[in-house]
Amino acid sequence: MEKLVLNENDVVNQYVLLKNIHKVAKHFKVSSTTISRIIKSNGIELTNRRYVVNYGYFDNIDNEEKAYWLGFIYADGYIRERKSGNSLEIKLSVKDINHLELFRKNLESNHLIRESFNKVKYKGGVSISHMCHLAIYSSQIVESIKTKGVHSRKTFTIGKPNIDEDLIPHFIRGYFDGDGSFSFNPKNYSIKTQIVSASDEFKQFIIDELNKNNIKINLYSGIKLQIQNKMDNLKFYNYIYENANIYLKRKKEKYEEFRRYYGYNN
Repeated sequence: MEKLVLNENDVVNQYVLLKNIHKVAKHFKVSSTTISRIIKSNGIELTNRRYVVNYGYFDNIDNEEKAYWLGFIYADGYIRERKSGNSLEIKLSVKDINHLELFRKNLESNHLIRESFNKVKYKGGVSISHMCHLAIYSSQIVESIKTKGVHSRKTFTIGKPNIDEDLIPHFIRGYFDGDGSFSFNPKNYSIKTQIVSASDEFKQFIIDELNKNNIKINLYSGIKLQIQNKMDNLKFYNYIYENANIYLKRKKEKYEEFRRYYGYNN
């Protein structure tokens, strides 16, 4: 019987495509040991990971994009640490699935975004929310964002992020897009930016940072910070959106409506 001679370049190319030696072995109808030997002899590290991601993305928060997403994770993300593996996860309303897809793209990931329906019972009945969920399994990513201030059970304990001062506005914009809102109703003269946090340390960080930039924000209740006048809302808009390339479009559009109404577009 004639011995099968494999073209090593074909094997390597197939491995780059499939990322799994067993699938490559099945493709060429040879043993996985044979494929493993060829891959290693070509200086390529073996992996059977189905999903990929830029594992070092959060190692160094050195630009707008990374600072923004760190802020967004502070608000709407969470980490899970367990024996089977650690993960960074974000769950959003399905209306913001495009934003979750952008996050996945920026992290160079192909992890699946799954949709589900959350049911919450209350006195008047049942509320059903259509959600989208992304889970990225990577101990390196989890450890990286922990060094920047994110940790398990972060709701009451997050503080100032460990990033450069010039990136703070982008970080705050990310947090605002996750746990903030802006409402504008000229009929009853209602203008309100609201940022929500259950962490006393984090609320104080927001207050100090905005006051430092001459923006007045007050503690409205235990978990709510509010900006309630025209000029401070305008200054907050300028603060978070100056030189901004990444943001949740629907929230920025609400501010644009407010600015047009009062003639603040110039």
